[in-house]
Amino acid sequence: MTRRPHPGDSTTRDLLINATIKVMVEDGYAAATSRRVAGEAGVKPALVHYYFPTMDELYLDVFRRGAAAYQERQTRALTSDRPLHALWDTLIEPKDTRLLLEFMGLANHRKAIRAELAAWFGRWRDTQITALNSIVREHDMDAGEFPPAGIAVILAAIGRMLILEDALGATAGHDEAVALVNRFIDRFELP
Repeated sequence: MTRRPHPGDSTTRDLLINATIKVMVEDGYAAATSRRVAGEAGVKPALVHYYFPTMDELYLDVFRRGAAAYQERQTRALTSDRPLHALWDTLIEPKDTRLLLEFMGLANHRKAIRAELAAWFGRWRDTQITALNSIVREHDMDAGEFPPAGIAVILAAIGRMLILEDALGATAGHDEAVALVNRFIDRFELP
């Protein structure tokens, strides 16, 4: 039977989750060991396994917390006065994407993580497509020429690639790509 910590112990649990996020963003998922996370959180390594009997449970809690916060930001963006611009801004946020990319790497090795990511990506994309369907209609765009699902994939792919390349120090063409996307969005949402 899995031990469950007392609800009053959430401060330590939060410390461990935040430490894991920091380690994963700064040094990658492979560095997020129980010993390293404990050191970052300033607690004994045994506490990691007290709160999270397996590392997968810790990783899943980290992912779920980040995914919920990201989904909330995306929802706010898509319901804002300028939803396309706001969505684009969420898609080019480096910290969020770096952590997501670490989870994508982790998902290559852990089935539970892969299943969680696949389910989340489905919900995430569905939210975008639903909102973009409304945006396309409201702006009298031709859904055949500008399919909402296609817009969602292209914006996310460009945002992710910019962040990936930036992390490598390869930024040639980035300013032009951002300007191009902004010009496209400006056609429908003038600043």
